[in-house]
Amino acid sequence: MRRLFLLILIILAVYLAYPYWTLHRLEQALLSNNAEVLKRIVDFPAIRASMKDKVEGRLLEKSDQLGEKRPVLGDIGTALTNILGPSVIGGTVDSLVTPEALLSNPTVLEHREKNEGFGDYMTYAFFSGPTTFKFDMKDPDKADAATISATMTLDGARWRVSSVILPPLGSLAPTLN
Repeated sequence: MRRLFLLILIILAVYLAYPYWTLHRLEQALLSNNAEVLKRIVDFPAIRASMKDKVEGRLLEKSDQLGEKRPVLGDIGTALTNILGPSVIGGTVDSLVTPEALLSNPTVLEHREKNEGFGDYMTYAFFSGPTTFKFDMKDPDKADAATISATMTLDGARWRVSSVILPPLGSLAPTLN
């Protein structure tokens, strides 16, 4: 009975530590410029699909807001978003959400050159469910920096980043006056 309890305790400890180990591996992949490890840890196709939906939805929302203030422009904006949105947004997201783009990000390059980790960027990291683990990151040097949230899900026997929530796209969709 004691051995069974010890075995269960060890399995629980490994389960609880595993997502943190995955975050460490993610950091090491970024610092060592290792796209192959990054592909195993990050589910890029799922993140791309999610981002395309979010950006298209945000643009349609902005078109609707414009339509309330200026009906003709809103209708034109909605039509253009529906016609051009999927191809323009899809192509842009497809080119930006890749291992290579992430590895060439200026912040990642700066940390790689200094051989500094990203631990100081982590503001939260904990389970949000039995098979989901949420973590938030924010630039510690900028008080007004936006928070980037990500979720890892247990995919078979490994944790993978499956969702990323970026700050609002204010620069892409201007506010209405």
